[in-house]
Amino acid sequence: MNMIDPRINTALVTGSAQRTGRELALWLARIGVRVAIHYRASADTAKATLAECNALTPGCTMLAGDLRDPAQAEHVVQKAASELGGLHLLVNNVGNYLRKDLFELTPDEWRDQLESNLYTAYWCMRAAVPIMRQQAFGRIVNLGYAAGERSTFNRLTVPYHIAKTGLATLTRSAAAALAKSGVTVNTIGVGILENSIVKPINPPAGRFARYEDLCHALGFFLSPQSDHISGTQLDVSGGWVPEQIL
Repeated sequence: MNMIDPRINTALVTGSAQRTGRELALWLARIGVRVAIHYRASADTAKATLAECNALTPGCTMLAGDLRDPAQAEHVVQKAASELGGLHLLVNNVGNYLRKDLFELTPDEWRDQLESNLYTAYWCMRAAVPIMRQQAFGRIVNLGYAAGERSTFNRLTVPYHIAKTGLATLTRSAAAALAKSGVTVNTIGVGILENSIVKPINPPAGRFARYEDLCHALGFFLSPQSDHISGTQLDVSGGWVPEQIL
C-alpha cells in the first residue's frame, strides 16, 4: 500500500464516474481519503462509484458540472471543498479523445479536444489554488499523455496532442508559481492502457498499462518524501513511445 502524506484527507477527481477517474477515486477511498466524485452526464454511473467509495471511506460526495465552463468548474471545486471540509488533492482527469483526420474535424470537435483536455485542468486549478494557498498545502496531479512534454506529430489526433503538450507547459509553469505555497503540481503521462481503443501489436514491455500502475504513480506524487518533486511528468508507458503519423 502506498504511504501518502497524512495531510491528504480530501480529494476531487474530475471525470471519476467511470474508467480511469473511477479507479483513481476508488484507490484514494481505499486508503482513507474522502473523495468528491465528479461527472458531467453519467449520473447513474457516478452514483455507483460514490456508493463504492463511501463503503470504503464514509463522507465522500458527488458533483456534476461541465468543466469546460469556467463558472461551472469553479462551482464544482468550491462545492467539493465545502462538502468535504477542505481540498487537499485535485486530480485533473477529464479529457476526451478523438481520432480523426486533421482537416475533417468540425469546429466543435476541435474546440472540445482542446477545452476538455487543457482548459478544464486550468479552470479547476484556478479555483483550487486559493483554497490550497490558504491552507499552505496542496497536491495537484494532471493526467497527461506519455511523452507529452515533446511534440507529437499525428494528423489523426492533432488537437488532442496540442492540448496535452499544453498541459505539460501548464504543469511546469504552475509548479513554479506555487513553489513557495506548499503546493506541488505534477503530471502522470498515461501510455496505452489495457482497455485503450487503439493498441500497438507489440508493446515494448510485453503488456499495456494497468489502472494499478497509474495508482502507483499517483501514490508516488502524494508521498511525504515527494514534497520537493513538482513541475514534472512521470510516464506510465512501459517504454512505449507515441506513434507518429504524417
